[in-house]
Amino acid sequence: MGYDIFLSYSRADRQLAEQFVQTAAARGVNVWFDEKIEGGQDWRERIVDALGSAKALVILFSEHSNASTQLIKELAVADDMRKRVIPVLVSDCEPRGAYLYELASRNWINIHPRPETRLAPLIDDLMRQLDVGGAAPSATSASPTTPAPAAREASPAPDATPSPATPSPTQGHKERHALLRSQGSWFPLGRYDLYVLVPILLGCFSVGLLSTGDDKYTGLGFSMIAFFIYMFIIAVRNARLNRSIFSGRSFASYVVVFVIGWSPVLVTEGTGKDKIYLLLGLIILALFMAVFANVLQVVLRTTFQRNIFRSSIARPLGA
Repeated sequence: MGYDIFLSYSRADRQLAEQFVQTAAARGVNVWFDEKIEGGQDWRERIVDALGSAKALVILFSEHSNASTQLIKELAVADDMRKRVIPVLVSDCEPRGAYLYELASRNWINIHPRPETRLAPLIDDLMRQLDVGGAAPSATSASPTTPAPAAREASPAPDATPSPATPSPTQGHKERHALLRSQGSWFPLGRYDLYVLVPILLGCFSVGLLSTGDDKYTGLGFSMIAFFIYMFIIAVRNARLNRSIFSGRSFASYVVVFVIGWSPVLVTEGTGKDKIYLLLGLIILALFMAVFANVLQVVLRTTFQRNIFRSSIARPLGA
């Protein structure tokens, strides 16, 4: 039997969950929740089967959900099955830890405060998003001020490359496309970055070749300033794209930029073994810088995720 919605909730919110199921049933929406697990059944297999047959995982998220270990398992299963995940905020709280990472950029619906009074418009909104239900929602029950959010693909499971935060419609057209293009590539620099950095690098390289004495390090200095700045820029990008911390892709993005920035000195300084030692030293230094940039990315990603979440729940449904 297929289900329209798989409902996940904390035991502390059971009364609200039961009201959700009743309201959905009155509109012809088939909801699975844990009361459907019969005695003697393997509840793990039952949950996996129900998620597999449901169109979406809907989460009634409250402060109690932050302490739930079962929810993170259901999220992982839903992501592995590429199911839509729609979190619904039912209390005055924010997702924390793994839930902030997994849920901040999802398609949130806010029914706080007084969530029990907003269940009808919530069900109507879900019916529109998922194209389910036996009866079309009435025009009066739909929220006139809150359009139905666009469908999003579910993010990969936590051990896979995480799905980046979907670029906001308020972002510029070029910025949105740049973010989307960079999601699938480990190379950190885009076309417009190269328009800026290649002239700087060539100019600094020329200064290093044509200068003598201490003056030849002037070009290297300008080159390193530019690429140090770009390491911070890339940390911001990786944080906004919700990329994994201390992953191979993350390290590669920082190391590549750092080594490119030092390329003038690699060409102009040393010969033979000295150049090899210099290269190894720069790679080691680049790794240390990559560790620092990853730590910065941790801080920035948390900040971005909180801002994304807060902007998505700014207006309660039906307000």
